[in-house]
Amino acid sequence: MEYIKIAKVDNVLLHRKGIIVPGTLHLTTHHLIFTSGGLSKEFWFSYPTIQSVFKNVGSALISKLDKNGNLPQDNQNSETIMKSYKDKDLWSFTNIKIIGKDYTIFSLDFINEMEAKDVYDSLLKLTVLDEVSQLYAFIYLSTNAESSYNSWDIYNVEAEFKRQGLELGSEQSPWRISTINEDYKFSPTYPSHLVVPSQISDTLLRHTAKFRSQDRIPALTYYYAKTKCCIARSAQPLPGITKQRSVQDERLVSEIFRSSLHPLLREKNIIVDARPTANAMAQVALGGGTENLEYYNFNKTCSRMFLGIDNIHVMSDSMNHLVDNFLIDGDLNLPIDKASLNSSKASSWIKHVKLLLSSTETLVKSIIFNRSSILIHCSDGWDRTSQVCSLIQLCLDPYYRTIDGFMVLIEKDWLSFGHRFQERSGILSSESAFHDNTMGFPGFSNGFSQTSPDLNSTSLFGKDGNELSEMEGMSGSVLNSDLMNKVSGHFKRKKNKRTLKFASPIFQQFLDCVYQLLIQNPTFFEFNERFLRRLVYHLHSCQYGTFLYNNEKERVENGVMSKTKSVWDYFKSRKAEFMNRDYIPTPYTQSVDDDDVDWILPDLNKVQWWWQLYGRKNIEMNGPVEVADKHQDHNDDNNTANGVSYKEFFKGMGIKFPVFGLELFGKK
Repeated sequence: MEYIKIAKVDNVLLHRKGIIVPGTLHLTTHHLIFTSGGLSKEFWFSYPTIQSVFKNVGSALISKLDKNGNLPQDNQNSETIMKSYKDKDLWSFTNIKIIGKDYTIFSLDFINEMEAKDVYDSLLKLTVLDEVSQLYAFIYLSTNAESSYNSWDIYNVEAEFKRQGLELGSEQSPWRISTINEDYKFSPTYPSHLVVPSQISDTLLRHTAKFRSQDRIPALTYYYAKTKCCIARSAQPLPGITKQRSVQDERLVSEIFRSSLHPLLREKNIIVDARPTANAMAQVALGGGTENLEYYNFNKTCSRMFLGIDNIHVMSDSMNHLVDNFLIDGDLNLPIDKASLNSSKASSWIKHVKLLLSSTETLVKSIIFNRSSILIHCSDGWDRTSQVCSLIQLCLDPYYRTIDGFMVLIEKDWLSFGHRFQERSGILSSESAFHDNTMGFPGFSNGFSQTSPDLNSTSLFGKDGNELSEMEGMSGSVLNSDLMNKVSGHFKRKKNKRTLKFASPIFQQFLDCVYQLLIQNPTFFEFNERFLRRLVYHLHSCQYGTFLYNNEKERVENGVMSKTKSVWDYFKSRKAEFMNRDYIPTPYTQSVDDDDVDWILPDLNKVQWWWQLYGRKNIEMNGPVEVADKHQDHNDDNNTANGVSYKEFFKGMGIKFPVFGLELFGKK
């Protein structure tokens, strides 16, 4: 509570999706809440979902003014609301604009500048936290429906591989479960149980670990019973400039490719390096690199493939460009120029999605038609590796296209294998995400944050807005909730120098690829588009413990399973909301049957923008809507607004968005 300088502000104007609503703003320890008689339900927004905050001079409506300084005549909502403030012009307001990681974008206009300052300062303190244990998940009270579930044990290594067709540990099985990492000392970022070839001892694994980045050795993640092929994953090898080799690592990879009932068929196995070739070669100077086929071709039965997928920073830049130049007007719902969207740097996001799907298609075909086993890695094996491994399995195995199966896939290839969710999502945020653009203006007090605006880091990822149903565990209205009096944590505040340079929408990008597969194969998926969108939201909401911390070891050490609820409890308790009405169950068989095709492949010509996620209309981002999609477009609750974009408006005045009024202040 000591972080909250002001808990309630009346007469605040909320700008969201092109609509203006007057009401009351409440700040609690974990949520910003806006109440108004003009809303059908309260608007909730969790602080960890904040990507960027801007405090600006003037109302958000300034970007809607025409050349004569008037609002468009068809903007009746704006005109009606503003008539209530006859003694105020647009420049006398103070605006706080918030960009969410889930693509919720809204603005708040304040009459009193000091109240706006107190809200801004409070938001900074409540968002930029010192400890993960201060997050909402640790005090969240689950709903009655959720209480009947406990999804922390949804994934079991032995049971999952048995389903795939492997009896691990039996005398005849070529695979076994190793407990070498049971205490997480062998590889802190790996799961406690690893599936490895039965012929490989733990002693050999210890030697192999020295030759792989982060001690992330090659380990089995999927067995395709129909062709007796496997998918293994790892981090990059470490040959370095001196071209070192590891006979133990070579033997492990060899045994992975040989561990099947029909080893003679293994003539086209593939070592897959997800990186661009140049990137992999550049890692040599840093001690890394890729496999030398002189040692890994195994009598010409193995080849190597580079997928050319760029790193986390390229993906961040691509998404930032999309948000900064096309989605940032989401509070006013100003239209998107589709032609400009598809010819700009933002379109590189679609290209990245296509490359991931193209790589998936190639590898799926190799497994099915060439009977190839594959070993996949990138640099550390927790970003691109997780994406590619998951997408291949999704195409091969109909079980992973069910709701329960998809949960198992995420638990196995993302959570268990150590995707760095906390780092990639920027859960604890940074002061660099806050920008006070009123500093230096006459009559405006200095903001809490002394950081200067960083116009290149306004956004990143993630839309669905907070729904009141998400907060059912908080009984009663905001004013009588006992959580208003709960303290986030009794920690001494440290000077925050944290950066968000390692934040990147890697998991969202994977879900974007899943979205493409879903809309292209609507009868093959049990879950609907909203299921994926809610996953993006809960990736950032910190309402559940599933995506907290960076790996299994950290979650175990911090008692996440005993102190928080699993996000899968949320989805299981509301399963009807996420069922795909067109789904036709596909039975999974472990034998090859040409008449029973249960695998799918992406169609690269049909890749499109995930318009629902961005809170826009299909026609805005993808062009004319197909008949089958019209009902979705009609039901979307975003309204089209007329006007020019922020960028166009201020460009004509020599002002860079989002700094309001640098030249215009005082010229009313």
